[in-house]
Amino acid sequence: MIAARPLYWAVGPRAPSRKIELLLTSIRKVVLVGLSVAAVAACSSSPKADPVWAGSTQGLDSSAAATPEATGGAAAAAPVVKPSGSPSASAKSGTTAEATTTATNVKYAFPVIGNSSYGHTHHDYPATDVMTACGHTFVAVTSGVVLYTKTTDTWTAKANLGATRGGLSVAILGDDGVRYYGSHLSSIASGIKPGVRVKVGQTLGKTGKTGDASACHLHFGISPPCARGSDWWNQRGVLFPWPYLDSWKAGGAKSPVAAVKAWKAKNGCPTGPTVDK
Repeated sequence: MIAARPLYWAVGPRAPSRKIELLLTSIRKVVLVGLSVAAVAACSSSPKADPVWAGSTQGLDSSAAATPEATGGAAAAAPVVKPSGSPSASAKSGTTAEATTTATNVKYAFPVIGNSSYGHTHHDYPATDVMTACGHTFVAVTSGVVLYTKTTDTWTAKANLGATRGGLSVAILGDDGVRYYGSHLSSIASGIKPGVRVKVGQTLGKTGKTGDASACHLHFGISPPCARGSDWWNQRGVLFPWPYLDSWKAGGAKSPVAAVKAWKAKNGCPTGPTVDK
């Protein structure tokens, strides 16, 4: 076993002590420089990234961060809201568009589902009797609101009151501003009552022969909405419906609006019957 000896023996017994000190100083400098370089390198490197959790957009390009694939379609479904420079103008535009849609998209339907026939004449006043079997479906000829219903048949031949001649009946105010009336029904559909909104083609009742009727048929009348049924002499009809029935039966959309407006401009709203009282 070799005993440990002082460091200067490694360079010889006669090596000057000054040289040994210089050698040790050089070694210390090299070590310090190495440590300094390592420290600088550590400070200049990028810090360790935080964990990327499921659904995170960390490390993703902003254009790819919200793809439908990455978000289960949520990004595609979310609307992009852009501030409007004139909210009131937008609201006005929406209202106008809605009103235009309502005015230009009025649809019509023939009032009876089932075999039927009708003529171009009517006794005493303008209307149409659509001849059909009892129990056929009477439908709304256009969308609108129910104005009037008579749910009981109170007509008697002895009294023969004009207000009761129609028997069971329904009148609606169409979205086009025209009143449409059907009478002599055998029944009125459940839920059909004043104030209820109906759609074109919706069932209003079943055809029959209530009131002053000797055969099954639908009495159909067109008039301006002068009152809510109390003006039976107007409600029963003021102009002939057959030109419009011809169109609706063929799938057309001929509108009575202009004719009804012209009639009212000329006649106003009569306060009592002048014929077939």
